[in-house]
Amino acid sequence: MSEAGETQPLSPDTRILHVLAETTGPVVEVAKLAVLGHLRAGYKVAVAAHRSLLGTFGVPPELAENFREISLTARRRLSTADPGSAFTLHKYYQHVDVVHAHGLHAATLAGLAFTGLPARRRPRLIATIESFDSGNAVERTGAEIVSRTATAVLGTTEPVVDYFGDTVPVVERAELVHPDIDIDLTVRTPRAEVREQLGIEVGTWMVASPIALRDHTALATVLDAASQINARRPDRRVVTVLTGTGKDRRTIARAFADRDVIVAPADDLVDVIAAADVVIASEQMTGLSHEDLMQLSRPAVFIGSARRAGIWGSAANAVAPDSTDELLREINHLLDDPAGRGSRAIAAKKRVIDVSNGAAISSTLLDLYGEVLEPENARSEL
Repeated sequence: MSEAGETQPLSPDTRILHVLAETTGPVVEVAKLAVLGHLRAGYKVAVAAHRSLLGTFGVPPELAENFREISLTARRRLSTADPGSAFTLHKYYQHVDVVHAHGLHAATLAGLAFTGLPARRRPRLIATIESFDSGNAVERTGAEIVSRTATAVLGTTEPVVDYFGDTVPVVERAELVHPDIDIDLTVRTPRAEVREQLGIEVGTWMVASPIALRDHTALATVLDAASQINARRPDRRVVTVLTGTGKDRRTIARAFADRDVIVAPADDLVDVIAAADVVIASEQMTGLSHEDLMQLSRPAVFIGSARRAGIWGSAANAVAPDSTDELLREINHLLDDPAGRGSRAIAAKKRVIDVSNGAAISSTLLDLYGEVLEPENARSEL
């Protein structure tokens, strides 16, 4: 998992190829938004897709000069057309810098197309991967190919992120126009009742976060800050409540039970977040998106890379993923400033109303492409 800071801007000469098979659903919606956004930003963009998708991207005439379509015969699932489609991609790879494959099958074909291509002529591969069955031999083989060839994976669910986390240089949760999991953001339980159910005493401050509970730098920093905050400021008591899921959830619940850390039931996450005095947003969260947190209108701190902090704008200050001191400083600043908490909460609510999700996704992807093109993220020969 990358915890990179600020990256170099993407060169205006970057050539981008989006690959789809017969991809459907939220993944193809993002692909269409990305294509239009990248063309409007002035990049040369091509789409390689099944013929049923060609002509559906809505590219206006004034952007058509920088747009190309490439017909693939590959379908949504494994078929005899796959080798020919992979070879078609192989022939075009020397003319592009970044390949973004949308869907597991498209990413498998994009990975196979690297076969026989010298490292110096390989574009960087980004793969958006939806939920898949790792017990299915065909899908598992496809995922293994992606693991060996992709520089970045954007998983639409947390299990996908976990699957690729140890094998791909950059692994993040995908931003979707319509998330895979619909969350009911209705707050059903009053704040005082939520705190009582969690065992938090009256007069205690509550910091909450839906950060993913698996091994990554930002989580270690959040836990470190939670362990230190009361020692640093003995004049008040703060409890940190984590609503996220992940393979380390039970371990954290046991190991930090005596350090003012509560791992709350994941099904109560909306009520818990709404009951918090301060919320910690992260690059890796489960159950709630950034837009969901903004909609709940809580004062927030963002922990993670500068690239991903942009979605919050001025509604939340950002801290580096490895800086406990910065995180503590931001949390304490908000707890000390009632007016500041109120203005941040209002700014968050306004931000989710003002932000165009499609435009934000397109811009974020361009930043990601800039990161994967950095030399340290190159993959070795197959």
